[in-house]
Amino acid sequence: MNKTFQTLLIFAVCLILIPSFILLDKGLSKLFENSAKETLLSSDCKEVSILNAETNDIAVMNIKDYLIWNVIAQMPGTFEKEALKAQAVLSHTYIMNRYISEKENPTKSLLGAIISTDDTLYPKSFTSDEAKKYYGDKYETALKNVTSAVEEVLNEICIYDNQPIVVAYHTISCGKTESSKDIWNEDVPYLVSVDSASDEKAEGFSKTTTVSSKEFKENAEKTFSITLSDNCEEWIKILSKTKNGTPLTISLGGKKIQASELSTALDLPSQHFEVQINNGNISFVTKGLGHLVGMSQYGANSLAKSGKNYKEILEYYFPKTEIFNLKQKN
Repeated sequence: MNKTFQTLLIFAVCLILIPSFILLDKGLSKLFENSAKETLLSSDCKEVSILNAETNDIAVMNIKDYLIWNVIAQMPGTFEKEALKAQAVLSHTYIMNRYISEKENPTKSLLGAIISTDDTLYPKSFTSDEAKKYYGDKYETALKNVTSAVEEVLNEICIYDNQPIVVAYHTISCGKTESSKDIWNEDVPYLVSVDSASDEKAEGFSKTTTVSSKEFKENAEKTFSITLSDNCEEWIKILSKTKNGTPLTISLGGKKIQASELSTALDLPSQHFEVQINNGNISFVTKGLGHLVGMSQYGANSLAKSGKNYKEILEYYFPKTEIFNLKQKN
């Protein structure tokens, strides 16, 4: 496997799940009751408390160290500096969301921490050993790049309507990002579809996943409690799509399901897929990597290469948002 694509694929594992718990816990429309900037100014999130999901021990990291080890796990440290700065702002925005959320309504299972090491619920951060193992001989370069990026934007977060934004990003779009309204049925003003055509040049932009009709039938019937006919041509019908062509609902053996359910069951790289049937095999041709909402990391890197700075990158992928410095005074 090509090293570049392997890197992107590994990072994508974490990215697909990032906003899901915000969606479930709070809804995306209004995260906090008290949304004034004064709340942000009075918030003192200098440290990040992290619950070890296996031992229930709580570790505390200063915000700078947390951001470094989070960013180096969430975005390739060899990316352009301005892209890394954009990622650092998003990571800080995310942790500020968690900090304020836990102050207003503590999660009992976190035992006083604001996140945990359970990376099915919270974005993964590398330890130094994990980063060394992952990056190999590029570790020192990646760490230097990420540290420098974090230091330059250390006190900055991204806000909309005086609130930290819902942090959503993915590895590669399908050529355009998708809106939260389409993908998650939550209408968020800044999580809208924008062009990200440079993603089409990314290695890993498209992938074909093929399964035999026999294997698909057995697994689909078990997973979705359906009965499929002997004609595989009749099994899958796409009922609705986004304007970018990403399936939203499908008919599977006559049962209406969300396209994301089938995508998850098949472990597809993204929800943007086309179905091809040939010689008793079913192929799913996907475009993009991740949930497709918010910032495309590959797109951010491309914008950085073209001369855009981190503020321009964030404004592009999150329209009508602004950068807020937590150290500024009224």
